[in-house]
Amino acid sequence: MKNKDFVSSKFIYILVSLFFAIVLFFNANTVLLKNSNDRTNASETHSTTLYDVPIELKYDHDKYFVSGFDGSANVYLTSYNLVRLNAEKSSDTRSFHLVVDLTKVKEGTVEVPVRVVELATGVNAQVDPGNISVTVEKKAEKTFDITPVVSLKLLPEGYQLKNVSIDKDTVKVTSGASIITQIDKVQAVLPSDVILDNDYSGKVYLQAIDKSGKVLPAKLSPTSVNMKVAVELPNKHVPIVGKITGKKDNSFTNYNFKLSKDTANISGEQKFIDDVSSITANIDVTNITKETTIKVPLSQDNVTISPNVIDVIVTPVKK
Repeated sequence: MKNKDFVSSKFIYILVSLFFAIVLFFNANTVLLKNSNDRTNASETHSTTLYDVPIELKYDHDKYFVSGFDGSANVYLTSYNLVRLNAEKSSDTRSFHLVVDLTKVKEGTVEVPVRVVELATGVNAQVDPGNISVTVEKKAEKTFDITPVVSLKLLPEGYQLKNVSIDKDTVKVTSGASIITQIDKVQAVLPSDVILDNDYSGKVYLQAIDKSGKVLPAKLSPTSVNMKVAVELPNKHVPIVGKITGKKDNSFTNYNFKLSKDTANISGEQKFIDDVSSITANIDVTNITKETTIKVPLSQDNVTISPNVIDVIVTPVKK
């Protein structure tokens, strides 16, 4: 009997031991898996690309003028630290900037590297392009008259350019010594996206051009002017035709009238004024029993009439 109890207790002990062994096995594997995931997350590389990051040029601004380069570059950033990487995305929280050092460069066209300065620790950067070509010249200055330019292509059909004015007449131009000799004029060009179906008033930027119309690199002061453009709607003169209306007095055979104007000027969209050959003046003779001067309004759909009111002398003719 004792032997059977011993065997039974030994069997139970084996089952309990096996149970705890299984529990410990799964717990150990869970810990290993978690540690493995933590290491994977810690070593994950994050990346982002920043476009059109401005490039700062270091040179003697009082002595030289630099041209022929693109003023920005793209920057590819990588980091294990996502928080730091996100901070570099915004120009407000960004720690680094791009620099091109020209302090030791002589006059001429040279290729120089774009350097990343003050980059945050734990963040790597690659710049595209890594080098830029620049032209360094002695600085020169000259004053030019400003020429306003308005393309007639901006006028809808039938519209006419009445007047163009700008609030400044001259501009100070700073450029390279050789470039400034190529400048033919400085223009204030009304943008091509403006539709002149009404008078225009707004800021227009200046540009220095050569004789072929090519825009040249230059620093302009001022950079813009205020331009006013006055336009006229399509218009034409048409005759005014008088027409007796209203309740006629039976004691009169007719009503004579004399218009103060024989013609009127109409303006509006071309398709509407093309349809108008004359303007009717409706002369209301109700209650007129003697020679009377009355004011008669002129109207026509879709057009503006000038004058819009005329005087008419009405003379009743007795039977």
